[in-house]
Amino acid sequence: MISATERMKRLVAAIPWIVAQDGASLDEISDRFDYPRDLLVADLREVVFFVGVPPYTPDTLIEVDIDDDLVYISYADWFSRPMKLTGGELLALLTAGETALAFDNHDEAGALARGLMKLRLATGSDESIDVQIARSDETSLPLIRQAADDQVCVDIDHYSVATNAVTTRRIEPTKFSVAEGNWYVGGYCHLAQDERIFRVDRIRAATATSEPFTNTGEATESSQQSGEMFALDEAPRATIAMPENRRRVLDGLTIDQATPGADETLLVTLPASSSRWLEQLVLRIGPGASIVKSGLDDVDVAAAGARMLDRYSAVGKAGV
Repeated sequence: MISATERMKRLVAAIPWIVAQDGASLDEISDRFDYPRDLLVADLREVVFFVGVPPYTPDTLIEVDIDDDLVYISYADWFSRPMKLTGGELLALLTAGETALAFDNHDEAGALARGLMKLRLATGSDESIDVQIARSDETSLPLIRQAADDQVCVDIDHYSVATNAVTTRRIEPTKFSVAEGNWYVGGYCHLAQDERIFRVDRIRAATATSEPFTNTGEATESSQQSGEMFALDEAPRATIAMPENRRRVLDGLTIDQATPGADETLLVTLPASSSRWLEQLVLRIGPGASIVKSGLDDVDVAAAGARMLDRYSAVGKAGV
């Protein structure tokens, strides 16, 4: 059974393709998007049909018609309206696009590149946002991606910052993501006997095996519920001093320890995935927050705040 998140990803990808094909059969959609037929039908009838905007009248809803195993989708009228982006939305969209483009070397003049250029021109600027993503080497990420497609295990030599040691692990790579400027690969780890996620630039070597996946979808309950982006047992630790009344900012984060300090403050120790993540956390907490101890290099909250203000100020003046 695929997760709700995976179903949504496939549904979002399938909808524009169905519209572009001017209709398609259920079997064709199911095969193309690896979408179980029963789930596909349920999502088309019970999810897509109710997608729209207030006041949710027929002209504001997506129309789905399933006739003799053929699926037809018609966009609502509001899809044809020009999109108006705020400065923050534009910045997020450009950043995500530049990140994807940095790892697409097949066609620099493709649809994504053209779309980003149009967005930049709409702001009055033809400059690219500088997105830097760390890599281990030129072969590890493609090799692991291919192993994921082939559903075979990969042996990796992984360096842990927390233990300052390299361990050899056999993993079943199933998830890839970018966070805080770094690529991550996640899946079942045979050494830990649980789901783990590893930074690709800390993988010293990777070798594909002939062993097929055997544990896909068998993450422990704690892993499934946490949704953590990082292998928490291997992440460096940081200690933050913060006002007690800002504790709600920590909701949803994994905390090692939180002890009361003087003048209604808290001393919080928690795993920190990167310097940039830690800087952003302190900025979200706001006045009165400071880093007492960090296992990370180059942490500069003041510089991070200045960069954020400069970027939003520049984009806000050129908002679409």
